Amino acid sequence: HMALTAIDGGGFGLPSADGRTIAPVDTCPVLHPDLLALYSQIDLSLPGLRRMKLTIDSDSAAMIVLYLSDEEAPDLETDLDASVNLLLPNNEPVNLIGESHSRYRVHDRVFRVTAGSYYRANARQVPVLVDWVLKLLDLAGDEFGLDAYGGVGVFSAFLAQQAKLVTLVESYPPAATDAEVNLADLDNVDVIEGTAENAFGVLDGEYDAAVVDPSSGLHDDVIAGLRNLNVKRLVYVSGDAAALARDCKRLQRVGYRLSVVQPLDFAPQTYHVDAVALFVQ
Repeated sequence: HMALTAIDGGGFGLPSADGRTIAPVDTCPVLHPDLLALYSQIDLSLPGLRRMKLTIDSDSAAMIVLYLSDEEAPDLETDLDASVNLLLPNNEPVNLIGESHSRYRVHDRVFRVTAGSYYRANARQVPVLVDWVLKLLDLAGDEFGLDAYGGVGVFSAFLAQQAKLVTLVESYPPAATDAEVNLADLDNVDVIEGTAENAFGVLDGEYDAAVVDPSSGLHDDVIAGLRNLNVKRLVYVSGDAAALARDCKRLQRVGYRLSVVQPLDFAPQTYHVDAVALFVQ
């Protein structure tokens, strides 16, 4: 997918290299050809429009997600071959045209992703990421696993095939609902809707392994919770190298040792690098 910022006076753009301005974008060589064709057809002027995201799923179905600063959804008509959804200021999704969710295939499973739920832009790399998470956790089949910041359930779906029980924690209600739908065929997964820091305060017992995928680093209560739950193997998925470095030091203070870091390139031709890190007690 690709997210663009609305420009005053019309049109869309991307942040400039200095991060201070928005550079108008007419074309983008790294964008999926189908989305590039869709973008070239969009002529949109909508009061309160902040951002627009274009996505294409594993079935080649396109979606336009409009981020609004107004509370009320506008009337909208289009002849484009794409679903259209809004995200209101409180991040509540509103379906206007077509489907309310996309479908992404990872190995032998298909995941429903509602507009507003997080899914990585480079969908083709997600199976590689899943494989690395499973490899580093190295589950034997009798473990209790924890999937914090679990999203729509991608990691949990495959952890459940290698663990005795998996608990998924997700704070965004539509994503938690997606996870329940995506994991409905698995009887060894529990989905908790709530923030990781709050959930860690009510979980009890011990967890052998955990995967965390925070957007901007771990909350203090999550780090304390990992230690209190006696998580022995922790896989940290990071899209923010600076946050990973900070959390590495904080995790070391509570008894974890950094064992492996595997970089993954989700954004070719950019400086951005994702990583999967293994911490052990």
